[in-house]
Amino acid sequence: MSETVMVSVTTSVFDDATGKYVDTLTVHYSGTARIRYPSMVVSEKTPVGQVLASQDVTLHLPVGLASAVDINDTVTVTASSVDGDLVGRTYRIKALAQAGQVSAHRFPVESL
Repeated sequence: MSETVMVSVTTSVFDDATGKYVDTLTVHYSGTARIRYPSMVVSEKTPVGQVLASQDVTLHLPVGLASAVDINDTVTVTASSVDGDLVGRTYRIKALAQAGQVSAHRFPVESL
């Protein structure tokens, strides 16, 4: 796995001292991963006159970490040994990883 990612969720917590909501970042995982574009196929959608393009992206995490992350968690690429352009990109986990005898847990994600 050639990337380093941080998987986190941001929640709003009420601060009694200020009377305002404050965003709190909770990190579920930080470590090695792989961001993969399984296909170069881009599908175009045209809802209400807008042209949108979408492409499948997969996050691979080491086995044993499937329960550490959840749907809607944010994935931020913090380093990459093969593609520096991935650094700083963020994704949202769309669904749970596949189960069974796998070499890595593969989560479908979308680019934010």
